[in-house]
Order: sequence, then C-alpha cells, then structure tokens
Amino acid sequence: MMKLFITGASGFIGSHLTNLAKKKGYEIIALNRSYISSQNHDKNIKWLNKDLLDINMYDLEEVDILFNLASAGVSPKEASIQELTKTNILGSIKLMEESIKANVKRCIFTGSCHEYGLSSDRYKMIPSNAPLIPTNNYARSKVASFYMLEALCKNYQTEFIYPRIFSAYGLGQNEMNFWPSLRNAALNNLDFKMTKGTQIRDFIPVEEVAEHLINCCSRKDVIKGTPLVFNIGSGSPISIIDFAKKEWKRLKAKGQLLNGVIPERENEPNSFVPDLNNLYEKKI
Repeated sequence: MMKLFITGASGFIGSHLTNLAKKKGYEIIALNRSYISSQNHDKNIKWLNKDLLDINMYDLEEVDILFNLASAGVSPKEASIQELTKTNILGSIKLMEESIKANVKRCIFTGSCHEYGLSSDRYKMIPSNAPLIPTNNYARSKVASFYMLEALCKNYQTEFIYPRIFSAYGLGQNEMNFWPSLRNAALNNLDFKMTKGTQIRDFIPVEEVAEHLINCCSRKDVIKGTPLVFNIGSGSPISIIDFAKKEWKRLKAKGQLLNGVIPERENEPNSFVPDLNNLYEKKI
C-alpha cells in the first residue's frame, strides 16, 4: 500500500482526508504544528510535529503521494500578509522542492475557488483554466503559490495535481462559517439570521471532497511536467437561501429562517459555480 504524507491533517478538510485514507489502509505520515501525536495511537498514522518550512527530504523518504492542505487565512480566520507569504507561498514552494529531492511520485496541493475571483462574473460555470483574478490577500497568496508550483512541476517534470475546492461544508468546519452556524441554530431551536441568500453556490459535503482527493492517488491521466488542474464541486448549483431551507428541513429545525435581516457583503459574486471538467479520471 502506498505511503501518504499529509499536511494540514488536523484541519477541516485535512482531517476528513486523513480519516478516509486510514480507512482505505494507506500508510500515513501527518504533519501538525501542535503536539497531538500522544493523543493518537493508530498504527497507520505517524504524526510529525514540525513547521512547514522545516520539512526536509529525509522526512519524505519512501513517500509515494504528498498532499498539501496546510493553508493560512482560510475564512473566517484572518492572516497577515507575512503569514500568508510564509505558509501559502514559501511553505508550499519548500514542500514541493523537498518532495522533488526525495523523488516523491506525485504531489497534490489543494487550491481554492477564491483564486478565480472576478472571473465569476465572466462564466456561468467557471472552467479550471479561467483567468485568476483574486480579490483578497488569501486568494492572492494561493494564486502566487500556484504559479510557482506550476513552474517547479514543468522544470522538474514531476506529477502535480491542483484541485480547487468550492463550497465544502460539514462537521469539523469552523463554527463561524455558514453551514455550522445554520446547523447550530437548527439544533438549538433558534432563529437564524442571514442575508437574502439569492447568490448561487455549489455546496459539496466534505466527505465527497475527501473522496475526490483520495482518488487523485490512483489517477492514471496525470502527465509528468503538466499540472492537472480541476475544480471540486457537487455539480448541483443552488441559491444560498434554498440550500439553507433544505438543511433547515433536514435538521428538523423549530426556529425560523430570517433571510434578508443581514445586509449582503460588498462585491459578493452573484454566481460562483464550477465547471467540473477533469474532476473524474479520463482514459488516456
């Protein structure tokens, strides 16, 4: 069975990926900057307590697949430009360079739908090759990182996959995000205040995101020196208010959805829906 190295393994999406990889029998080395190895005695997970920038080629010996889900500034958390640069740009570049030295077969770095930014106004469904026009510093740091990783992939003829994840939701997500806040109100019989929610989004359960990511390990349509870039989404766009109503009903909430109470965010795109071309493996 292949050996995986996973950064951001204790984060929202990373924890689901790590649990799924464990169930499938992969050997796992998981990076975490906080000391948690003593809390986890699973023989299939080895916790490496290091900073992202301190990882070296020896940490990646005999690793087959590298997953990088470590990222600073993911909403609703804010990060300084210095922190964004250190983690999202310099950390990612260092990780790719060390993986190349260690002859890691395949590198999978997760991206964000927010990298597309203003391109959302140009497309009904955003293709993975759409112009990257980010509107915030988090997304700008991810774009800068992507271009550097793309260059390393081409220069060293390595296998590189870069999936951009759209509106993932589920257990373990920061409680300040939309779905956890909605769920908390529903389970506690509270009213839920929100915007009008007319914007169209592609909500995808985090468990499905993890499945798409783990499938990257065995894809045979990856070409050395050519980044495989695609979007991860459900393929079922829905307005935010309709999604809220659907979840409100599923959770058997007794409170009321108070849509239109909170003002809309400025510069919020009306439609943010992915084109899912290349989400599934193509025969070559």
